[in-house]
Amino acid sequence: MLRAIAGAASAMNAKQIKTDTIANNLANVNTTGYKKSRADFAELVGQEFSSNGIPVAAGSQDQDMLTVGSGVKVSGITNNLRPGQLVETQRPLDLAVFGEGFFKVVLPDGEERYTRDGTFSLDANGYMTTPSGYRLDGIETPPGTVDITIAADGEISVNDAGRITGAGQVKLYKFNSAAALRAEGKNLFSAVGEAVEGIPGSQGFGAIKQGCLEGSNVDFTEEMASLIEVQRAYNFSARILRLADEMFGLANNLRK
Repeated sequence: MLRAIAGAASAMNAKQIKTDTIANNLANVNTTGYKKSRADFAELVGQEFSSNGIPVAAGSQDQDMLTVGSGVKVSGITNNLRPGQLVETQRPLDLAVFGEGFFKVVLPDGEERYTRDGTFSLDANGYMTTPSGYRLDGIETPPGTVDITIAADGEISVNDAGRITGAGQVKLYKFNSAAALRAEGKNLFSAVGEAVEGIPGSQGFGAIKQGCLEGSNVDFTEEMASLIEVQRAYNFSARILRLADEMFGLANNLRK
């Protein structure tokens, strides 16, 4: 009965974390460039028993052994980097990546972050910034710039009183796996591994789409189905816990 209580309690805790993850995905279904998260599970250490229910030592040659698990845990939260649909906005500073790659922005303290949210604007100093004020790495336009063009390869051109001049190159960054990125909030990621730098449109990197934004990759129907599934699993584990508690109560009453 102790094993039943421990297993049910660990399952309820894991399902609660998965519920929170799904809820966060649903809350960001309309967030530009959002990448949904997924809770992964792993089985806790199991114990081998003989056919008559007696624990056996490791390495036993008994052919009738059964392995009984001791519960489950959340092994980690992973990010799904599947691209979202592109939405046309007609704003010249809205950028979307059609393919693989992240924008790199720099925080006020100099730390680097990566995002797929291409909602940029120009500040008073001519820097392209995110809605939170973080600067797009390596881009500086002349103050007062109004007419700006960004090519598919990330090359920026500005029209300064009828004179077309270059104003920098938007670069993209990619990673070997989703595990190389850690969510930091505000639709930003930090790099756990090494980032690979590249030019938009080159081999392995997506092209830049000016006047477009990438939508969230959250599928509302899929998340709701997962939510129903995890709620049923949580209720099932809670029922096991309740039954084990009732069995303990009966056992205690028998001793009296």
